[in-house]
Amino acid sequence: MQQPRLHVILGPPSTGKTALIREITTKNENFSPLFINCRNGQFDSPENVHNSLSIQFKTLADKQMKYLEKLPNELEIKDKILDFVNFVAEKGKEKITSDRVSELLSKIVGTLPDWNFWNGYRIPQPILVIDEANLFSQLGNSSKEGASLLKSFLNWLVLNTKEERRFHAILTSSDSFFINWIESQLQIPHVTPYVVGDLSIGEAEDYFEKHVLPQHGCEELKGKFDHVRRITGTRMLIINMYVSEYKNNGGKLEYDEFSVFRQEDDKLRTGLDPFGFPGEPIDPLWDRNDLIKVIKKIVEAENKGFVLERDLIEEIGIRKLHSLVYNNFLHRRQTNMFANDINAPNEVILTAMNQPSLRAMERLLKILA
Repeated sequence: MQQPRLHVILGPPSTGKTALIREITTKNENFSPLFINCRNGQFDSPENVHNSLSIQFKTLADKQMKYLEKLPNELEIKDKILDFVNFVAEKGKEKITSDRVSELLSKIVGTLPDWNFWNGYRIPQPILVIDEANLFSQLGNSSKEGASLLKSFLNWLVLNTKEERRFHAILTSSDSFFINWIESQLQIPHVTPYVVGDLSIGEAEDYFEKHVLPQHGCEELKGKFDHVRRITGTRMLIINMYVSEYKNNGGKLEYDEFSVFRQEDDKLRTGLDPFGFPGEPIDPLWDRNDLIKVIKKIVEAENKGFVLERDLIEEIGIRKLHSLVYNNFLHRRQTNMFANDINAPNEVILTAMNQPSLRAMERLLKILA
């Protein structure tokens, strides 16, 4: 089995990154997964970091002890795991600070053997999965103490994966720039990136015909995937949402009545006047003409499925372009590793956020013409 590494799974929202990783890790008998979901605020303060890690690694310790009970000669590792369980119980009563988190991280390092121990006894190996890890920034931006703790945690991940090989770690993110951020934090490229794109056309049609239509009782759509795909694209969640809304709407649903289309259409119209655009992660840097230029390029490239980042930089400049990406008007794909939805070159590309967004761009251009 492959030695431990630090993996980063990238992809647009709703492409099934989380579901895929859960499917692989929970159904593979070689893994004992530990899950932390940053969407739930599990990494926004020292207390939440401590609680998330202690709960997951305590659960792991309890599971592994059941296997170790059958190994009478491994007294040392048994003692370490029991000591860890007691440590978590005792320290859980104390006030949680960054120092307490650092102490917990050190205790985990001192408790877990390397990967080969579990592998040698055919005991399921730990694999740490952190969903939407781009929200690490909540901890890093909270205070100087939070930023220091985040740095210590990232170094701890490298120590336990690539250096001392105790466990795999998987970080998922919908943030286009997350891979750049984490590599800059670690200073050297310790991470292995992958992309979860949409399904291929064949895979999506199979999913549509064999799973979605029977689930919703919409057999009248059988054989009409090409029409549906023009509205939904090949993303599973969006396909399922469209068929569900079609069913609930009495078997009729035009593309501009679809809820995802309406959301994307509203966002684009608001983006034409970006300086009145509330609630976004950074101040918008583009203007109306910049957005229209980008929309034209994306729509013109529909058959290809992407636009090269360098071509759009020539159109409006890198700062404006990246501002559009940060504000979720475009999705940026730095690598095409393990994705089969787009035949992309080995360089950075940009796409619409989803197929309904592309349809909304197309309609907006017609209105503005």
